[in-house]
Amino acid sequence: MPIGAEVIVDAFVRHGCERLYVYPGGTIAPILDDAKKRGLDIFCGRHEQGAGYAALAVSRLRQQPQVVMVTSGPGVTNLISAVADAYYDSTPLIVITGQVGTGDLKRDLPVRQRGFQETDSCALMTSITKAQFLVEHQDDLARVMEQAFHIASSGRFGPVLIDMPMDVQRGELSAPAVVPAMSKDDQADDLAGVAELAQWLSEAQRPVIIAGQGVLLSRSHELLRELATTYGIPVSHSLLGLGAMPSDSELALGFHGHTGNQYAGKTIQNADLVLAIGSRLDVRQTGNQFDRFAPAARIVRIDLDANEAKHGRVRTNLLINADAKAALAALLLELKKVQLPQWSAWRQQIAGWRQEYALTYNKQGKLKPQLVVESADRLSRDKRVICLTGVGSHQHWVARHFSFDYPQRRLLTSGGHGTMGYDLPSAVGAQLDDKDALVICIVGDGSFQMNMQELGAVAERNLPLKIIVLDNHRLGIVSQFQNFNWQDDPTTGNKWNPDFAAIARGYGIRAFTVSESASVEATLQDAFSHHGPVLVHCIVDEKEDISPILLAGQTLDLMWPYR
Repeated sequence: MPIGAEVIVDAFVRHGCERLYVYPGGTIAPILDDAKKRGLDIFCGRHEQGAGYAALAVSRLRQQPQVVMVTSGPGVTNLISAVADAYYDSTPLIVITGQVGTGDLKRDLPVRQRGFQETDSCALMTSITKAQFLVEHQDDLARVMEQAFHIASSGRFGPVLIDMPMDVQRGELSAPAVVPAMSKDDQADDLAGVAELAQWLSEAQRPVIIAGQGVLLSRSHELLRELATTYGIPVSHSLLGLGAMPSDSELALGFHGHTGNQYAGKTIQNADLVLAIGSRLDVRQTGNQFDRFAPAARIVRIDLDANEAKHGRVRTNLLINADAKAALAALLLELKKVQLPQWSAWRQQIAGWRQEYALTYNKQGKLKPQLVVESADRLSRDKRVICLTGVGSHQHWVARHFSFDYPQRRLLTSGGHGTMGYDLPSAVGAQLDDKDALVICIVGDGSFQMNMQELGAVAERNLPLKIIVLDNHRLGIVSQFQNFNWQDDPTTGNKWNPDFAAIARGYGIRAFTVSESASVEATLQDAFSHHGPVLVHCIVDEKEDISPILLAGQTLDLMWPYR
């Protein structure tokens, strides 16, 4: 009879997992041994977050669950941030944590720990996973593994945890493993409100669409584009929804909210119908004046997760609880039955706001981060790009000044969890999975130092990543917040940083340092044409802030500074 580890690896192979993302330890050694015998590629990060974010990136790109495995105790606790990211941003992921033998589990005993490096993984991750399994007998493995993959990729995607005691992995099954058939349990789409939405659109004078990540997760971007372009409806985006409409489309407003475009905010605030598709409409999108969000508009939401609308902080006048692809297909059919206005005057008004509130910055003086991002965007226009960021000011400069067009030019970043350090390890995963894409990791000096050790993985695999470090010697966006409210930025301003280019060279990675605007384009051109990994350390203006920005108490059309 097979042992437990063989049943586990069978599940990996059955679900198309060609690579495992791991940080090793004794309590996952049996699985690693069998995976190697079966020819699976084993990617080992330099930290559990390195493995977790690499797996997460591939899961997002493929929209299929990948496997991250870590050992018990500190392996588990080090992985939690990546799992939380997967949960909040609806990423399917299989999380396997090694565990002490079942005989060493403390269970309900009033002690802190019995086995060495024992940690209650299920309890730690209950709030950030869709389901948790502690497998206590190898005969249960086939069922649990199949359930885990099914749950992770059903309905609203998310991570599933399987805690694997050592003896279960090594134990022999009492009978041949039987893989259960999983019945399709995705909810039925409720399209009853689509006809009413079509009628409301026929009555609207100032409609706008908000495209959330749900548009991309459901692969309904083509239907969205058909809707927008056929009828001339402007489209704004959530941060994670960027690319649903091509950035260079006249109908694309970029993104709105806390660090978004003010002309997008003006459009939403003055609309009389807001159609939000696959978007949570969280506080970063709406501001904290919830009762003043789009005050004159009928607000319609298309969302797979009815709880988001039920417990949302802005009103919902009509909820269509359905997959975005099904709802948009139904809406396009329904719109053939009604007469829609031309909305040319509305688009003309928006064009005026776009000109009045254009994103500008002073290019004089020290090197500006926006110029670096714009240069990277321009030099990569003819390429298939995966652009990744960490969290901080650089994330928002990328969202504003880099162009996206799903799936040709994709953005991967941390949304709901907002995790510094998401950047480099996710870029590693993206490049491992897509060897032909130009993977550009644009990261701030603070975020980069969270997982900078993953340069080791870049060098070991000779991954042709292009890493652009925007170094302003600040934790910029928090420093800006502190200075605005308290006129000082303790611990976040005037940060001492190392020579990032020298560190990259220490790993055998080609590196440049840039501090002058005149040399940016040539340096990036050189970096992008190089076949191996490159790091470009950009010394940028430490006084450059995110502007405009939405402050507490403001509505989307009145961002600071007032104009």
